[in-house]
Amino acid sequence: MGLRGKTLLILLLVGVGTAGYFSLQGSNNELFQGKLDADLAEEATSGTPDLKPELTLTNPAADGGDLVANATISNIGDGAIVGGTPFTYTISINGEEVFANTDSYTSIAAGDAFSFSYPIPRSIYNYSNKGSVTFSVDTTSTITESDESNNFVDAEYEFEDRSR
Repeated sequence: MGLRGKTLLILLLVGVGTAGYFSLQGSNNELFQGKLDADLAEEATSGTPDLKPELTLTNPAADGGDLVANATISNIGDGAIVGGTPFTYTISINGEEVFANTDSYTSIAAGDAFSFSYPIPRSIYNYSNKGSVTFSVDTTSTITESDESNNFVDAEYEFEDRSR
């Protein structure tokens, strides 16, 4: 058997071994999150979650570009939110809602968070060079939280219009 044949055989054996290992791990649907559904369900019944939004803004890289909202939802409570429990979050600029999502598949253990970035299209919303962005979580109050008063955050923005 030549070098090429030996290499293909080794790759085939490694692939079969890897596939076998991960098929044995198939019961953990949240393999990359690090907790089993049963662990999160127990945590959810033993404590109370508390969702808290965080927001930073990135100014446009070029004149007329889009402001970017960098949003994080943290669970600062002592209980989990288990997938299947819907909650809504929104982003608004100067009082106008520009993004809304109802999430019912994300599990957030106590102390965990998830982040995303959302470019706010200036060509659509025609916002001024100075204003405020608001990020709100659990806007429909479907999650029973230990503190409902911390479900929104505001961030001010200001940038020069160099196109004049």
